[in-house]
Amino acid sequence: MEQGCEEYREHVLKKGAKSYPGHTGSPLDEPSKVLKAGVHGVPGGETTLRHNDGSVRYFTVREAARIQTFPDNFEFSGAWSENMRQLGNAVPR
Repeated sequence: MEQGCEEYREHVLKKGAKSYPGHTGSPLDEPSKVLKAGVHGVPGGETTLRHNDGSVRYFTVREAARIQTFPDNFEFSGAWSENMRQLGNAVPR
């Protein structure tokens, strides 16, 4: 890991995001859609951010944690997909 990146290790972009009918991502400047509780089925949609030009990218683990109201000092470990499943199953307070 590069020096200085330790603070942001959960803020890593994952490639390959796509949108599908009914799974179009959360608009950049609007409230987020609810995160999916699993990683099965159609990929993307509820775990993506849609830019004004229509392109999409996956939420980072840190962004998803903020959507679910986790404190910034909460640490996650494991694969992105496992973290996103856990965050999708979390109940925001």
